Amino acid sequence: MPGPEPLSLEPEELRRLGYGVIDRLVEHYAALDGKPPVPVPDPGWSSANVPPCPDGPTDPDEALAFLFDEVLARAQYTSHPRFFARIGSPSNPLSVLADLAGAGVNVFAGGWTGGAGASAVELAVLEWLRGWMGLPERSEGVLVSGGSVGTLTALAAAAHARANQRPLATGYVSAHTHSAVARAWRILGFVPEHLRVLAADADQRMPVAATREAIGADRAAGLEPLAIIATAGTTSTGAIDPLTELADLAELEELWFHIDGAYGAPARLVDPEPLNGIERADSLVLDPHKWLFQPYEIGCVLVREPGLLERTFSLDGAYLRDTTSTDVQFRDRSPQLTRGSRALKLWLSLRVFGLDAFKAAIARGIALAELAEAILRERDGWEVVTPAQLAVVTFRRDGPDELTDRMVTAAVAEGFTAPSTTIIDGRPVARLCTINPRTTDEDIRLTIERLERFAG
Repeated sequence: MPGPEPLSLEPEELRRLGYGVIDRLVEHYAALDGKPPVPVPDPGWSSANVPPCPDGPTDPDEALAFLFDEVLARAQYTSHPRFFARIGSPSNPLSVLADLAGAGVNVFAGGWTGGAGASAVELAVLEWLRGWMGLPERSEGVLVSGGSVGTLTALAAAAHARANQRPLATGYVSAHTHSAVARAWRILGFVPEHLRVLAADADQRMPVAATREAIGADRAAGLEPLAIIATAGTTSTGAIDPLTELADLAELEELWFHIDGAYGAPARLVDPEPLNGIERADSLVLDPHKWLFQPYEIGCVLVREPGLLERTFSLDGAYLRDTTSTDVQFRDRSPQLTRGSRALKLWLSLRVFGLDAFKAAIARGIALAELAEAILRERDGWEVVTPAQLAVVTFRRDGPDELTDRMVTAAVAEGFTAPSTTIIDGRPVARLCTINPRTTDEDIRLTIERLERFAG
């Protein structure tokens, strides 16, 4: 029960409750394989089921039981070995402990004064990420919540760097570019119709020739091309846009070159060749809560031009005069002033497990998708629509298009596995994203067998 001081607990009570939470988490990890990756819909569940706010103290054990048994039980488990939908977040327990420690101390990472420890760790982690991506040594970055805010941050920096008139600015993306780009474009005040969405090529990549033609047409019409936005690992198929060719085009046309590597960029740790050109980005986004195995939330923005983030986002006020220094102030590198430390979990897990373990985990995900493709090709009645790329494979069952949606919906509803669907060339396809290193070969085989059964 609460202690004698307001909003406090006696040390022994805090220890007891804390151990109880850890025990529940250990039980969760141990039983995860037997739980549904995506919760079964419960039409009877709503905010009315949440107990009201009391005027006085209540039993903490009862409240924690409700949290675990009712609230957290109604969640998709992206760390589940058979969560293959969209892009998962297969976390690791050491990062959970780092998040717990950071929240327990209530660490502040907005400025050096009051946050020197966390800021130094963030600088170190950003330097690791920069080096792995091959960007120049003076490049700078910041950790944000994820790809959406990362894209917004990067495009805001691009707009600040190029000082285009926003009503005239144009950008260039492929049909498989993440929708976060269009949202960021709109939020930043650019004309939505000036974001040119180009049909993907036969390999589901951004077409270089069509991009060049669109830039020329826009210039002739009196518009101001601003940015080419490429993707290193599309969500739908795992395709990597032709980064080197697009970088050449951006350089020739003097455009900003942004790369959305939120999903696929970490694969450069295993095989750099398919991601050649990523090191030429003016800005790059990647999400460690995807293929670097961190819990939500942690995204990263890297920008080639030193000082650009500070020129774009710096803020000041009389109330901050006691916190200024010549050290890095992360509040000046993104829209956030108040921010906790997202770096602690990535640092701790890398420090303890070592980079080789992360490389092996990434390689495992790539191999699992290749296994899925091989199984699909050896069984009758399946069409591989896009081959395994960056741990994503898409496919369909012979028959009408609605069969794809029906079999995937039925498989998810059963609770054993969670594939997802997307649209390729106007038709629905089933899709597996296999980035969880805890996934077994048998998980892949059983998932395909179930899909086959539900398509029957």
